[in-house]
Amino acid sequence: MELLKKTEATLRRGFGTFAPTCRQVARIQCDALDQPLPPAKRIGLALHLLICKWCRRYGRQIRFLHDAAHNHADELAQCVPQKLSNEARERIKRSLRAEGE
Repeated sequence: MELLKKTEATLRRGFGTFAPTCRQVARIQCDALDQPLPPAKRIGLALHLLICKWCRRYGRQIRFLHDAAHNHADELAQCVPQKLSNEARERIKRSLRAEGE
């Protein structure tokens, strides 16, 4: 009986690799941007993307952002953080205090 339970658990884990959920596919697509995927994950990802247009769209979006960040890394490094004026800080503080009351 114990062998049957272990076999079932192993099959469930294996099937999960070939049929990932949308949440898992989002993570897999992010991982794929930085490193090669193992064959089982590549197959599961490809199968999921065949049927899920939302995950295909998400994949295109994160690839675009990834490429843009890498292609313009020098420009991102030159960005200077903006500072608020003292007047703006006081307005924000007054607004937050008014919301709390």
